[in-house]
Amino acid sequence: MLCFPLIILLLSSFIFPHIFASIEGQTLEITMLLLVIVLLVFANFFLSAMSTFMLLEHKDENTLQTIGVTPIGTKGYLKFKMIYIYIMTVLSNSIVIYGTKLIAGDKYIIGNIYLFDNIKFTHIFSFTFVSGIFAVSLSLFQAAIAKNKVESFALIKGTGLLAIIPMLIVFDTFQDGLQYVLGIFPNFWFIKAIIQELFTYPSSANLSYTMYFIIGVVYNIILLMGAYSLFNKKVQY
Repeated sequence: MLCFPLIILLLSSFIFPHIFASIEGQTLEITMLLLVIVLLVFANFFLSAMSTFMLLEHKDENTLQTIGVTPIGTKGYLKFKMIYIYIMTVLSNSIVIYGTKLIAGDKYIIGNIYLFDNIKFTHIFSFTFVSGIFAVSLSLFQAAIAKNKVESFALIKGTGLLAIIPMLIVFDTFQDGLQYVLGIFPNFWFIKAIIQELFTYPSSANLSYTMYFIIGVVYNIILLMGAYSLFNKKVQY
């Protein structure tokens, strides 16, 4: 978990710019935005996958029963895990996004637009705030559904499709009203919000950054409550 953001930062600051240098035209625009989305979503899925394995380890070894007799209790321990996952996701996303902006922000340019010049600390903070909620929800959901670590491998691969879905927003088909078809996926809202700030696609169907953010927060909090309730029902303490 500690190494992951540094590895991604290495890719975004030194490897991706070499890729950009070999591409030009509209292909460069699409490739650059797709790789930016990779930076934005990977921390969520990587950390939620690791935390899923940690929760399932307790589940397989029945250690939750042992934790239940301690002063913190099982539910207290689960809340600690949720906070831990959330903080790690926020830190990872912050390191990757802000680090890329500082180290290689001048390499992410489309036309005359420097993408990372358009996002401020408030954008990074709000993005990491809601993406952390999503990571916790996904972790609890996967740990609740999977019966063991073997099943979790298949489930994590399946939910990994959620990492690909937001990439569709960079294509023309999903620039107007059809973009909201993707709104069923909880990570669409906060990904769309920050991509809209990085590189604006003019459309009357677009919402403001604030509206995308608010919808994303409400949607993901509801999912978090549902995932927490499901985990408590599925896990035998």
